[in-house]
Amino acid sequence: MKKNILLAVVALLFSLAVAETVLRFVGVDRVKFQEKPRMSWVNVPENSWVEHHPVLGWYSQKNKTALLDSTNFQQVIVHTNSAGFRGAREYALQKPKGVIRIAALGDSFVFGFGVQDAETFPALLEADGGGREVLNLGVPGYGIDQIYLSYREVARPYHPDIVLIGIFPEDFWRCTRSFADSGHVKPYFSLSKEGKLVLHNVPVPPPFSLDTDQFPLLVEQNALQKLLNRSVLYRIARKPLIKLAKNMRLIDPDSSEEWLVGRAILSQLIKEVRADGATPLILLMPSKAWAENTRRTSQERSIRRFAEREKVDLINLRPEFNDAIAKDGLEAYYIKNDWHWTAKGHRLVADVINQNQ
Repeated sequence: MKKNILLAVVALLFSLAVAETVLRFVGVDRVKFQEKPRMSWVNVPENSWVEHHPVLGWYSQKNKTALLDSTNFQQVIVHTNSAGFRGAREYALQKPKGVIRIAALGDSFVFGFGVQDAETFPALLEADGGGREVLNLGVPGYGIDQIYLSYREVARPYHPDIVLIGIFPEDFWRCTRSFADSGHVKPYFSLSKEGKLVLHNVPVPPPFSLDTDQFPLLVEQNALQKLLNRSVLYRIARKPLIKLAKNMRLIDPDSSEEWLVGRAILSQLIKEVRADGATPLILLMPSKAWAENTRRTSQERSIRRFAEREKVDLINLRPEFNDAIAKDGLEAYYIKNDWHWTAKGHRLVADVINQNQ
C-alpha cells in the first residue's frame, strides 16, 4: 500500500512537471501573462475641467466652467466652486447651526456625468430641503482608493455629519491600477503580509509618465504563494479552482484581488469617518448590466456581507432600478450609448435616499 501511494504521488508530480514544461515550451507564459506597454492614451472629456493632483492623481479645477459635449446627450455645462465641488454654490468650512451636512464621495455617477449641475442627485437631495447641505465630491474615473483619499484630503475639513460613499462596481477594479487608460497616474494601495494598507505613487507623478506595470501586484505573498505563482500550470488552474470553491461556498463569493484590497480600503474609510464623529452610508450604484438583471452577482453579495460585518447602513439601488426599468425602459434612466444616469435616473436615486433617511 505504501509503495502504491508513493508511486501515485511520484506519477502525479511527474505529470505536473511535464505539463509545466510543455506550457513553458509552447510559450503560454509569454502570450497569456506578459503585460504589453501602452502605446497611446484615451482623450477623455473630463480633461477640460480636471487637473493633476499630487495625492489624488487628478481632481476638478476650482472655479471652473466647462462644456461637456457628446453625441450621446445634449451639451452640459459643468461648474465647480472654489473647492472643486460640482456646482457653483460655495460652502463654508464651519457648518451652519441646525444644518445636516452630507459629503457625497464617488466617481462620475456621483459627479453627475451627462446631466446639468442641478440635475445631479446630490443637488436634488439638497434642493429637497430638510435642512441639508450636500457637498458633491464626485470625480469621474475615481476608484475606491481615490474615494478614500478624497475624504482625507478634501471632505474631512468640512466636518460632515454623514459621509455618503457612492460605490459603482468598477470602482474596485480601478483600485488595481497604477495609472488610468487616459494616461493619468494615480495613487494605489497594496496589502502587506499582515493585511496592512501600503500607499504607493504619492506624490503622484505627472500624467503620461508611466506606461508599464499598470496592474502592479497588490497582495504581498508569502514564500509558498511566490513559488506557486512562478508556475504557469498553477496560474491557469487557479481561476477554475477558485470558481469551484465559490460554488461550494468554501470561500467568500468575491475573492478577487480587487475585492480584497478594495474591502480593506473601504473598511479603513468607514473607520476614519466614525472616528471623526460622522456617520458612514454606503450607496451601491448599479451598472446597466445590474439594472437589467435581477440575479445578484458575487460582488454584490460580498458588499452586502461587508456592510453587515461593519454594521454600516447600505442603500442598494439595484431593486429600485430593476423595477423602474421594467416599467419605463432602460433609456429612461441610463443615457443611450453611455453608461451614466439620465436626469430621471438621478431623480430616482434622490427619492430612494430620501425614503431611507
